[in-house]
Amino acid sequence: MGARPGYIMFFIGLLPIIMVIGNSMFIPLLPQMQIDLAITTVEGGWLLTSFSIPAALLVPLGGILSDRFGRRKIALIALPIIMIGCFISAIATMKAEVTNAFQLMLIGRVIQGVGAGGVTPLAMAFISDIYHGEQRNRALGTIEVFNGIGKVISPIIGGVVLALSWSLSFVFLFAISLFALVGILLFVQTDATVSIDQVPYQKRKKNITYLFKIHWRWLLPIFFTGVIGMFLLFGYLFYFSYLLEMTIANSLWNGIFLAVPLFMLTIFSYMTGRGLKGKETQYKKVFSYGLLFMLIGALMIVILPLQWMAFLLSLMFFSAGFGMLLPAANSALASIVTKGERGTVFSFYSMLRFLGVALGPLFFGIWMMNEEQMVFSALFLICLNTVVVLYCWPCFPVGKECKGTELSRL
Repeated sequence: MGARPGYIMFFIGLLPIIMVIGNSMFIPLLPQMQIDLAITTVEGGWLLTSFSIPAALLVPLGGILSDRFGRRKIALIALPIIMIGCFISAIATMKAEVTNAFQLMLIGRVIQGVGAGGVTPLAMAFISDIYHGEQRNRALGTIEVFNGIGKVISPIIGGVVLALSWSLSFVFLFAISLFALVGILLFVQTDATVSIDQVPYQKRKKNITYLFKIHWRWLLPIFFTGVIGMFLLFGYLFYFSYLLEMTIANSLWNGIFLAVPLFMLTIFSYMTGRGLKGKETQYKKVFSYGLLFMLIGALMIVILPLQWMAFLLSLMFFSAGFGMLLPAANSALASIVTKGERGTVFSFYSMLRFLGVALGPLFFGIWMMNEEQMVFSALFLICLNTVVVLYCWPCFPVGKECKGTELSRL
């Protein structure tokens, strides 16, 4: 297949950015929103939770529906749902003094989360359908770049919005969703969807069940590493923000330093995606290098003093390793799972990663009461992840023991 125009990748890349911005952009806005809406800190937290819970839970449904009805159709339904939620929340901001304004805003946030759950699994499935071979590897690496960019810019956008008016946050989310909707409608054509007639629903269901039952030993390291990696990365970042606040206490520099690990993640994801050549042995090689860097970073956090410069250096190692690992895992998954099942498999993969993002700060917030317990608990998780990968190594991504099924080949 020939080269695809860059704008197709751009509009597909907006889908994971919308998910990230829909959650992370609101973090710096919460204190002022609490004051203006006269709500408690717990109620303010619900402005994030009401988005993330339906989004995470509905990610698998979005993938399943995209396999059955096509990626493009689901995107053209899910994006307007996000826009409807933004409109409802924006109406609530105009009635901040009204008693039920907060409840109305929560309803809008839940609707936004429902739409976000629909678009989240689509990006990698879109890429896997449109691109092939080395182009697919590069495209999947680029998707991780979009993910990283979204994580880096979301708090910055929130700060800019806060300088104007936090109510504009819903207008911004509405605008970027509309922009993605128009782009996919005009430029991402039907060849990015799955033909339902080619893969009947019952056969696809049987294939997926068989896939997980027989080939769990190569799915497990990809899924497990995705959730543990995201859990630790955002847990470390949560603690790092606390560490910076206690030592530097400058919001601008704190934001810059927090962006450095995410920048490392983005750069290494991009370079790895560009360098992958479509060989299964290379996926395993890059995966092992990334896991090694993550392990080194976690060990450095244990060994070095818990000071912000040492922690930043350790976190850079961890983020670089995770950045290398993600495109290799994505490419391995895309090359093994057949086209009719990609949306479903990638949806479960995306859900697990998002749950890692959501749970990491929560658990690290508890562990921070005892910093020694925190660093050793994190080290235990990465060591456990390494053991799982080593156990599954002969079968990852498709080893000699896993041959014998048409599902292992495109």
